[in-house]
Formats: sequence, C-alpha cells, structure tokens
Amino acid sequence: MRRQLGSRSSGLVRQSAFRMPRSAIFLLGCLLGDATALAGAAEDYIDAQLSVVRGLEPRLDEMAEIADLAAARLLTGGHLYLAGEPGMKAELNGRAGGLCGAKLYGLDPRRATADDVILFGRYWPTRKPTAPDWADLAATGAMLVLVTPGQAVLRAVPPKNVWVIPVVGAPAGHVPRVESSEPTALPAKTRAYAQAIAIAEWTFVAELIGACRRHRKQLAVYLSIHLDDGQERFKRTQGLLFEPDLKPEPVPRGQYAREFLGHVRAALEAVKRDEAPKIRQAAGWIREARAAGRKVVRHLYGHLPPTEAGLPGDPTFFTDTVTGPVGEQGAEWIRKNLRKGDVYLLVGYQQSEDAMAAAANALGARTIFITSLPPGPEQAKSPLHLYVNPHWPLTDACLDLPGYDVKACPLSGIMGLTSYYAICAQVLAGQ
Repeated sequence: MRRQLGSRSSGLVRQSAFRMPRSAIFLLGCLLGDATALAGAAEDYIDAQLSVVRGLEPRLDEMAEIADLAAARLLTGGHLYLAGEPGMKAELNGRAGGLCGAKLYGLDPRRATADDVILFGRYWPTRKPTAPDWADLAATGAMLVLVTPGQAVLRAVPPKNVWVIPVVGAPAGHVPRVESSEPTALPAKTRAYAQAIAIAEWTFVAELIGACRRHRKQLAVYLSIHLDDGQERFKRTQGLLFEPDLKPEPVPRGQYAREFLGHVRAALEAVKRDEAPKIRQAAGWIREARAAGRKVVRHLYGHLPPTEAGLPGDPTFFTDTVTGPVGEQGAEWIRKNLRKGDVYLLVGYQQSEDAMAAAANALGARTIFITSLPPGPEQAKSPLHLYVNPHWPLTDACLDLPGYDVKACPLSGIMGLTSYYAICAQVLAGQ
C-alpha cells in the first residue's frame, strides 16, 4: 500500500486522499489561470507558489504524524540524511536555520539502516534519474520521506518504509511556456519545482523540530555565518544533531509547520503586493537590452539558485550566467565584462552588494538586485539600479523556537528564486 499524506490505516499514514488525479490538476490549473489572467505573468507565477502553501495547509496533521515517526528514530540514535536533487541537497545542507546534524547521503561512508531517516526531494520531470534514486535508498531499510510533485507517478507501490509527501499547485500554475527538449515533460513552463519542493521540505523540517520538542529535545539549528562573529556558534554546533543540555517545552502537533507556512504565505503575498511594479520594470529593462543586442547577465548566488541553471524550464534569454563570488571579486568581474546598455541581475543573499551595483552603473549598465538588505542611500539614487525586495528577514530563518537562541527554516531560497522567476515569467510574457 502506498504511504502518502492522507487517510489512515492502523494508526499510520497510508493511501492518500491528498493525491490528485491528472484531470483534477488540469482543472485546478485552468481555474487558477482564469482567476489571475488579468494580474500579469509575475503575479500568476507567485500565485502558483501560494497554491503550494494552500495545498499543504490542510494536511499538516498527517505531516506531523510522519514527523513523529522520524523523530522516534532520531531520538534512539538514528541519523538524518539528505538526498535527491542536487538543488534540494544544497538547499537543506549547512543552511542558516537548517539542521546542523543533517548529512548528505553518500558523503557519510556509513550505509543507512532501519534506524535512520532519509529526506529525499525529487523534481518532476527531471533531466535524468537522480543517482541514487529513491528506490535505491529505500532498499537500505531506512525511513524514506519522499517529497515530490503531485503529478509524478511512482511506477510501483513503495515499500512500507517509504512515506510520500506529494506537492501540488506550482507545477500546474499557468505561467509562460518555455520550449523544452524533455520528451516526457508536461508542457514546460518557467521553473516552479525548486521552490515548491523546498516549501514542502522546510515545512517537514519545521514539524520534525516540533516532534522532537514533544520529547523535550532540541534539534541543533545553524545561525547564519554572516551573523556569527568568529563563527564560534558554528564551530560548536557543526554536525550536532541534538543540543545536549537543552530541554525545550513541548509544542502542539502541527504548530511549527503551520507557523512556517504562514511565514511563506506572508512573504509571497508581500512580493506580489509590493514588488510587482519593480518586477515589471526589471522585465522591461531585460527586453530592452535584448532588443538592442546587449548582454543580459544573471548572477545566481547562494545554496539553491546556482543549481537551477540548465534545468528543464530554465530561461534561455540570459547571455551569461555567473555563480561565483560577490563583493569585490564580483565587482571585478563586472568591470571586465559589462558595457553600457547591459543588464546585470543578481539573486544575492544578505548583503546589499552596493559596490557591485556601483561598478556596473559606472559603466552605464543597469542592475537588478534581489537581496535581503536594500541599497544604501547613495546607491538607491541611481536611475540605473533597481532593487526588488524578496521579503525574507535578515536572519533568513523565520521560525521562532522559544528558549533557543536562533530561528529555524530559511526563506531566502524560496523567496529569492520566486522573485527571480517572476521577473523571467514577465519577460517571457512580453508584459
């Protein structure tokens, strides 16, 4: 019997009422498209991510039950592994607000056992099978939590140690079509999978923290190294699964998952409400540069964004892709490679990166920056610079953990990519 979020049997989560048939997904997509047709491509794209939140919210009790089962293994000495798409491993590994004790499967020479938990994030369609795929890891006997788009059809009934969290919404969102060479793909659209799977995986992590707290144990959580002077806290917590001396107060089942989704919803709604004019202006700058035969450069920085380049649905109108350092090294690349009329789009992190923007603007190039810090007063005056606020906090992590010194579950990957792809959707729509 396939184990998914949904109806219960013998007290466990099994065959899912959550899984939508293809016809229902198609109908939902059409309804969403009609409701948002007048809003524009950017808003439509953001609505697709909001639909992921709406799809997860009614199922938090079932997700809490999966988290309770996973916590029981960790509390008795099991390990927590991250596997699946390279982007999802990058998103959850070593992150501000992420779990210090989570390990990339394959780097740890120890083979997983039935005591362990493997969190596996899977896109669909994917360019080629992820190696090792989820079925290979299920054979270890570990508890495998498989997070995958709702349209993905598993070829066989998963074994009893596999728990499926299907994600519906974003892949059915009506956003501009992009040509794809994937023969098995649904009609390809501006990429939405990465954020959708990240929302679901971080929601599960939030509830896993809550499940462990119900046993008076605190999973160790990373503080951003940019906020960790001397990285003293990082050195103390690196690789640590549980805080040894902390006994936190229990929290109700589903509370942390619900709170995290509330933060995601609020951030997405803020971008849709407050940033839409800037997103349209950014798209206009890119279209103007393309029409004039100028460079359109994207700089994808951080954990998740660099992994998106080249995947199915990746926009093809960028002339250059940079994934290297920011700061002075980034400014040096700009001085060597940009000219008047070019456009430089940065999906950054916590710093405003004013030096990079100033270097590009001095050459006559336009800059579009997505960072948690806005530009300083002088840079903000430049008519060649555009700041799109992705509405994630400076701490990145957003989930309060009473009695603990840091927050959990970051928003930057979700919101940075959503802001970036909203711009891409607007460009492709010609709006």
